[in-house]
Amino acid sequence: MSELFKLTDVELYWAQLYERNKLSEKYQVDLSNLTPEQVDRIESTGVKVRSKDDERNYFVTCKSSKYEITPYDKNGDVIGRDTLVGNNSRADVMVKPYSWKSPTGQSGVSLGIVKLIVTDLNKYVPEDNVAEEDTL
Repeated sequence: MSELFKLTDVELYWAQLYERNKLSEKYQVDLSNLTPEQVDRIESTGVKVRSKDDERNYFVTCKSSKYEITPYDKNGDVIGRDTLVGNNSRADVMVKPYSWKSPTGQSGVSLGIVKLIVTDLNKYVPEDNVAEEDTL
């Protein structure tokens, strides 16, 4: 189950890479608009790909309870905490499936992110910063 593989040109949604998600309390990002080939590859590992008939189409949520998900740009430089990766950003992602079991006895297989390279950054600007940026 330790097979590492690459997903090319996926769309990112709800990236919380340096800050934990308030609901899951984990670092996470949705890898979205997956191609049929990517869906087949992911599901061959036992990971369930979801679809909610929204802008994400077929997607999988990658989470980490311990480690931040460090994003890199195409040059290999770290995208710092001051730059928020927004929805519709594009990326190449190295992923690795892993098995898990919760304290309540639930178990499953999820995808962990080994490396996230943002190839087309769409910066997220929180609403309270929009007015501030407009005045600069």
